[in-house]
Amino acid sequence: MAKEKVQELHPKPDAQRDYKKKIASIVYTIKPLIFLEYFYGIYRFQLVDGELRPSSWRIKIFGILSLAVIFLLFVMNFKLPAVMTGAENIIDTMDEVPTVVVLIQYTTSAITASFLVNALNIRIMTVLGELDSMLNVETSSDFYKNSRSETIKFIALFTICHIINVIIDLVTENDIQLMRIIVLPMYYVQTLEIVVFCKYVAMMKSRLLMINKYLKTFVHEQEKHNIVVFTVRDKQKDSDEEYNYIGRPSESNVKIRNLATTYDSIGKVCAMINETFNFQIFMTLVSTFTYVVITIWTSLFYYKQPENYSGELVNIAVWCFSAILNVALISLACERLLLVRNETKVLVNKVIMNYDLPKTMRVQAKAFMELVEAWPLRIFIYDMFSVDITLMLKFISVSTTYLIVIVQISHFI
Repeated sequence: MAKEKVQELHPKPDAQRDYKKKIASIVYTIKPLIFLEYFYGIYRFQLVDGELRPSSWRIKIFGILSLAVIFLLFVMNFKLPAVMTGAENIIDTMDEVPTVVVLIQYTTSAITASFLVNALNIRIMTVLGELDSMLNVETSSDFYKNSRSETIKFIALFTICHIINVIIDLVTENDIQLMRIIVLPMYYVQTLEIVVFCKYVAMMKSRLLMINKYLKTFVHEQEKHNIVVFTVRDKQKDSDEEYNYIGRPSESNVKIRNLATTYDSIGKVCAMINETFNFQIFMTLVSTFTYVVITIWTSLFYYKQPENYSGELVNIAVWCFSAILNVALISLACERLLLVRNETKVLVNKVIMNYDLPKTMRVQAKAFMELVEAWPLRIFIYDMFSVDITLMLKFISVSTTYLIVIVQISHFI
């Protein structure tokens, strides 16, 4: 008995080595994003000898110094005294309001990610590693390479968009100031944090897709048993598609229960991701809404002026579209996760309705369905708004309402 307890406390070296390898592979898929965050003083965790640990205090102090330098440069170049002068200067100052909001978002996000949610970020990666072991992701060829390629595509896409915005901004700006040079990288990190959130959701979705693949393979195998097929040559099998995780139906088969356990873990990961990025998503909505309202106001001001402000209007339109695109990205990422979850529900229901299966397997499927209902895999913003495609529609609706109000007020000014 004593030897068995010692073995339980100390896992086998092979299992521990395999676990560390999976953690390293998961970090490998998001390493480009982590590398970019390091430039902005955002340190979620560090990988040491195959184990995830909070970043050291030396690294965190360097991040604080980076934040302090950016904050001081911003304060030194902010046009606060312009509020006391003429109308044109007031408009110039109002143009800086969205920048202040973005600075607040960047500062709070960096502090939150580096100091407050380290344990959550590490726990998310740890649970994902456990999920990969349970799901046997090795059966899917190039699983981690495809995930890393997806990360690189995300980075390339939003970097190109940001470069285009910067070029348009610098071309249409009559007087390029130091303030613009300081602000533009902060808009980049704002989008970077949104991409990090979308990548976390995508990692969760890829594991759920694998569960769906296993369920779909099992359902198709059961449907084939009811159809007589005559073949005149050997059937060519695709090892990736034909891998049957659940196996043959039997009273002792508990693979559906194992899949239900993995779904439960995905639900817990979703809750941790929600808690980790709650404030960031909220600040994204606040900054985007502030930017839209201010840009509408300044656009109306420029439109009424006799001078030609076409360059400023083009610049405002481009940045306003980019800000709204950030909300669209998080909404689309969460909506795609919900669609995959709905597919899981349909597949589990097919297993339940197959009365040819052993009773124990159908009972497991019913328990699986209860977990699907218990974990809706929805991201909420402080329990106020659900992040899905309806959030985008609500945002556009509210922005349109404020547009009408501002247009009406502008007639009396």
